[in-house]
Amino acid sequence: MWWKVTLAAFAVSVTGVITAAGAGMAAHEAQAVNMGFKMVEWDILPLTATKTTAGRVTFVVRNAGKMEHEFVVLRTAKAAGSLAPSTALRAPETGAVGEIESVKPGQVKRLTLNLKKGHYSLLCNLSGHYGKGQFVDFYVR
Repeated sequence: MWWKVTLAAFAVSVTGVITAAGAGMAAHEAQAVNMGFKMVEWDILPLTATKTTAGRVTFVVRNAGKMEHEFVVLRTAKAAGSLAPSTALRAPETGAVGEIESVKPGQVKRLTLNLKKGHYSLLCNLSGHYGKGQFVDFYVR
């Protein structure tokens, strides 16, 4: 199931926003795309498609679990589940474009990136977490 992935109790809401206010852009250029995910311990279920358009994307990450986690964004052609064997303690972070290093239980943190078209893997890369399936594929069109 492509939509059933795990990221250990993260509540992630992804919002892509290209703002026109004060930037001299025409009003018709302003766009807002909301990307939501429902997270429970060891599972993440997208509430919307895991796709957005290129531009400014803000990841809002809430750790609803009982363990510390991190949130890494990698630009890669590989599927999130094939970055490393399931026995690996961590996945290689080749292609990393941004990261929230520590999200403690109950915390909410944000990461804003300017993403180009392509495939991205979103994952928790703390020791052993990737191997338990804490990753998801994300697409920018």
